[in-house]
Amino acid sequence: MRLFRKRWRKSALLHLKLAAGLFVLSLAAVIWCNQFVYLDYGLASREELEQARAERKAAAQAERAAAAARAEAEKAAAAKLKAEREAEQAVLDARKKAEQQAAEAARKAEKEAAELARKCGDTTMAFVMSQEFVTRNLKAPSTAKFPWYTDNQVSVTQKPGCAFRVVAWVDAQNGFGAQIRSRYVVDLKYLAASGEWLLTDIEIR
Repeated sequence: MRLFRKRWRKSALLHLKLAAGLFVLSLAAVIWCNQFVYLDYGLASREELEQARAERKAAAQAERAAAAARAEAEKAAAAKLKAEREAEQAVLDARKKAEQQAAEAARKAEKEAAELARKCGDTTMAFVMSQEFVTRNLKAPSTAKFPWYTDNQVSVTQKPGCAFRVVAWVDAQNGFGAQIRSRYVVDLKYLAASGEWLLTDIEIR
């Protein structure tokens, strides 16, 4: 056993030395072969290999830069398109709102014009208001009696500018308490802005 162990130790040491030697030789061979790696690329020298590597690196960097520039350009184009669409939509919204406002104003104006036309053609109200103005000018207004609108002695004439002339009669007491009949002519006008009636002239006789 002692002899066997001694030989085994010598053999292991020898194998270790051989392995170390082979490792060193392999490493040297790899280093030496690496000096001629440019031949695999069909180049004449290592300087050309380094130059080719530098060119490939620069080309890769340029490609990445170009890709980034394209992405940025696409992003800017998308943002521009979005802004244009938003501007177009804003214009359409503003136009629609303006049309709605114009339509609403037209409807309002039409309604006001229709109301004004109705007021300016309301001879019955003109007759009623003429009675109010006549009553204010009587000595005994509480005794006043007016005819119906359909009375043949009642005349209501329309005039330009929403004005009217009312011709009719009234029975009322005078200053002596006697009930007498008087003819009257009242010129009056409807004020659309305030919705009031304006007396422009009155004659009672």
